[in-house]
Amino acid sequence: MKQTRGRPKACDEDEALALAMNYFWEHGYDNASLDKLLPAMGIKKSSFYHTFKSKEELFSRALHLYREETQKEFIALRDEMGAKNALIMIVEFTMQELQDTGKVKGCLLVSSGQECYNKYPHLSQQVGQEFLYFLKLFEETIQMAQTKGEIKNTLVAKRLAGRYISALNGLLVTIQAGAPKEVLDDLMENIKEILE
Repeated sequence: MKQTRGRPKACDEDEALALAMNYFWEHGYDNASLDKLLPAMGIKKSSFYHTFKSKEELFSRALHLYREETQKEFIALRDEMGAKNALIMIVEFTMQELQDTGKVKGCLLVSSGQECYNKYPHLSQQVGQEFLYFLKLFEETIQMAQTKGEIKNTLVAKRLAGRYISALNGLLVTIQAGAPKEVLDDLMENIKEILE
């Protein structure tokens, strides 16, 4: 009797995807070979191809998961402490992470955007789309803060959101470049001024 190969053992797809997202976040797309990803995800090659098809599809799904999870956490924070305070808290969390660990993980979308730009057009386009979700979320949050009088600046919320996200990403890049504390403190003050 001929033996037939069974279907690959099913993996916990959500857990494997979350582990992959964290691996990409730490190491980047190019540095995440399948030989390194599979042990990090706790799955076999057959399960990987059965569930995710390719590294590019896995990364695409990881970017989407990152955006969904980060937005969910931010909305919970905003509901708990108010719109303006939530925006400031992101900056303070970043500085606390630097103080506690000596480094910051940064934003997966920003690092992926730099890595994929002009190299992986499909992924680069997705990073841009995911980024727009954050821009819209911050715009809505700033509008809420303006309506409640928490932010007095009357500039259109969309423009303030663009300035905020640019300043926040600038802070992350400056931290990763090893800038001294006084420069980082000045950038923090700049972000707070945008939200006055």
